[in-house]
Amino acid sequence: MKIKAILFDFDGTVIDTMVYYAEIASKILKEECGLDQDFAKRLYLSTAGRDFPTQLKLMGISGEKANRAYKRFLEEKKLVLRKSEISRYAIELIEKLKAMGLVTAVSTNNECNLVRMVRGIERFDEVLCFDGRGYRKGLPHLLTLLGKYRLKEEEVLFIGDSDYDIEIYSKLGIRSLKTKGIFDEDEVNKILKEIQRMDDGKED
Repeated sequence: MKIKAILFDFDGTVIDTMVYYAEIASKILKEECGLDQDFAKRLYLSTAGRDFPTQLKLMGISGEKANRAYKRFLEEKKLVLRKSEISRYAIELIEKLKAMGLVTAVSTNNECNLVRMVRGIERFDEVLCFDGRGYRKGLPHLLTLLGKYRLKEEEVLFIGDSDYDIEIYSKLGIRSLKTKGIFDEDEVNKILKEIQRMDDGKED
């Protein structure tokens, strides 16, 4: 079945933020939770892709420490995203996909109010983000996309750089394409060719 919608990962795929998040999180985890900063950075990166409250739970951090860490992380992340923009080649790819008649969406566990600060985010047809509670990457985002655009799972392709994210959507019956990270011209061309191969029924 032909692809009708492309669902993108956000951090590390269409926007270059992960290195900043890792520095911010490790500093906060050191100051609020007493963790070694290098160890904290590794912990953060090993749990990346999830919303920060879930990451903190996986690290064994809860209660008031977790609340303070999350509050500080939000404030620091706001400063990063306010100065950020969707990458040049990601915008090029989005526009080419739209010209092909495809729906373009982004799925992120960044908080909705922060995502809307990013320059270029309006290029996507649909922005699926974290509401601070249960609306997050995976089934909640997918159900919105399928319902609003009357799609079937096999008509959606997820594109991202994280094994965690690809696993989430693969388990939901979504085809996935792993990228090397922030797009460049070669990556854009590779993705377009892969979409054509899939539409031609030539998947591996």
